[in-house]
Amino acid sequence: MTTFAGRVLVAISLVTLTLLSSLASAEIRSDVDRKTISMGESLRLTITGDASERLDQLDLAALQFDWEILSSSSSTNTSFINGSRSTTRTLTLDLLPLRDGLLSIPALSTGGKRTTPIGVTVNPQTVSAGGGDSVRFSIDIDKQSVYIQEQIVLTVTIEQAINLDGAEVTQLELENAIVEELTRRNFQRQINGRLWRVTQLRYAIYPQQRGTLEIPALALTAREVLPGRSLLGARLGKRFRLSEDPVTINIQPVPESFPGSIWLPATSLELTQSWSKPPETMEVGDSTTRTLSLTADGLLSSQLPPITSVSESGSITGIRVYPDQESSDQIERTEGFLGKRTRSEALVASGSGSWTLPEVRVPWWNTETNSLEYAVLPSTTISVGSPAVTIPDIALATAPEKGAAGELPSWIGFVAAAGWCLALILSLLLWRATRIKASSEPVHNVEETLRPLMSALKASTGQNDGLKTRDLLVRWASLHAGRPVRTFEAIKSLCSSSLKDEIDNLEQSLYSPQNSSWSRGAALYRAVASESVWLSEDNATQSRALYPTA
Repeated sequence: MTTFAGRVLVAISLVTLTLLSSLASAEIRSDVDRKTISMGESLRLTITGDASERLDQLDLAALQFDWEILSSSSSTNTSFINGSRSTTRTLTLDLLPLRDGLLSIPALSTGGKRTTPIGVTVNPQTVSAGGGDSVRFSIDIDKQSVYIQEQIVLTVTIEQAINLDGAEVTQLELENAIVEELTRRNFQRQINGRLWRVTQLRYAIYPQQRGTLEIPALALTAREVLPGRSLLGARLGKRFRLSEDPVTINIQPVPESFPGSIWLPATSLELTQSWSKPPETMEVGDSTTRTLSLTADGLLSSQLPPITSVSESGSITGIRVYPDQESSDQIERTEGFLGKRTRSEALVASGSGSWTLPEVRVPWWNTETNSLEYAVLPSTTISVGSPAVTIPDIALATAPEKGAAGELPSWIGFVAAAGWCLALILSLLLWRATRIKASSEPVHNVEETLRPLMSALKASTGQNDGLKTRDLLVRWASLHAGRPVRTFEAIKSLCSSSLKDEIDNLEQSLYSPQNSSWSRGAALYRAVASESVWLSEDNATQSRALYPTA
C-alpha cells in the first residue's frame, strides 16, 4: 500500500513538473474561441508567434488523440509602431472533439518551443425536441447583476441548417453604457444528425449609471436560399424574422467601503515593474530603464488610472529621470477584454547615495469574490556607489636590519648622513629646474595634448554622434580642468551656462526612453571651443585659452 501511494505521488509530481516546464518555456501563444462546447461542435484554435517562428512545422500529432482537424489556415501580419517594425505569424485550426468530457489541447512544439496546454469542457451532443425549425436566434448574457462599469458579455447566436441571404441583426445601441464589439465566432454544430452553421456576435458592455440597464429586443431578418439557380441568380424562398425579448440587468453602485478614488471592478488586476539594470548595483554615471505595467482582466485600458512615476517624486536628488509617454492597450480574451497601461522612464545616477521608492498600493474590487483587494508594488531601493578608482601600490622604504654580529661602525653613519644631505640638495635643485621649465611652457604642452582631442570632438559633433561625443567630452574636461572629471554633473558644476545647456540637451537625447535623435552637435562644439579656462588657486594668474578654437 505504501509503495502504491509513493508511486502515485511520484506520478503526480512528474505531471506537475511537466506542466510547469511547459509553462516556463512557452514562447508561442495559443488560445481557443470557447472553453465549453458540445459534441458535434467545432472549436477554433489560434496559435501566434513572432516572425522567427515556423508555425507550419508544429507537431500536431498529439492533437489527434481527442480532436479531428477539420481545416487549417495561416497568415502573417506586419505593423509599424513608433517606427519599430513588428511581425506576427498566426496558425488557425478548426477542431472537432472525438469524445465528450474534459479534454486537453496539449502543448504543441516547434524548434524546441512549446505552447501552453488548454483545458476544454465537451458536453454530450445537443438533442432538439422539435425538428421542424431550420433557423434559430437567441441572446445570452453572462451576468444578471453587476457593479457600475463592470464588464458584461452579451452573445447573439444565429443557428442555421439552411442557406440564408441578407441576414441582418438589429444594431445594439444602449444609453448610459459603453459598448465594444468582440470578435465574431463561426463554427459548426451537429444536432440529431443534422449539420448546423453557427454564428455568434459578441459585445462587451460597461454600464455607466447605477439602477437598471435594459438590453432592447433584438431581431434577425433573413431570407431562405433554395437549392438550384434561376436565370436571375439564386432562388429565394420564404423570409424569416426571429426576435428575442428585452433583458434587464441590475446595476449596483460602488460599495461605500471602497477606499480608492478610481473605481476598478475586475476579475484580476496586477501591478508590476521591471528594470533593465538592477537598481541596487548602479554607479555614478550609470543609467537604467524602469518599466511599470498595470494589467486588469475585465476592464478597458481607458478605465485604468495613470501609473505613478519616479519623476513625480521630488525626494531623489541624485537621480535624473527622463520619463517616456504612457502607452495603453487592450487585448481580447475568451472572456472579454484585458486592459493594460505601461510607462517607462530612464534613470541616470548623477550622485552617490541610497534612496527607497515607497510601496505602491492600488485598491480594486474582485468581481468574482465580491471583495476588496490591493495590487501591491513593493518598495524598491536604489543604491548608487562611487566609481571604482585604482590606486597604485607605493613601496615603502624600510630601514636595514641590524646584522647578527652587532652594531655597524660609527663612521658608516656619518657617511650615510652626508649622502642623505647631498641627495636632498640635488633633489631641491632638480625640482626647482623642473618647475622653472614647466612654468615657461605649460600652455604649449596642454595645447599639444588637446589639439588631436579637439579634432576628434569636432568630427563626432559634426556627425551628431552622441555616444562618441559623450566620451570625448569627459576626456576634454579632465584635461581642461587639470584633474580627473568623470561625469556630466561634474562638468556642469565647472562650465559656463551655455555649455551646460548643450550638455543637458545631449544627456536628454542619450537617456530618454524615446530614443530621440541628437542634432545639436555644432552648437555643443562651439560652446566647448569658446569655454574659458577653469582657473584653480595655483594658476589663477594664467588666463589665456588652453588651445586654439580650430
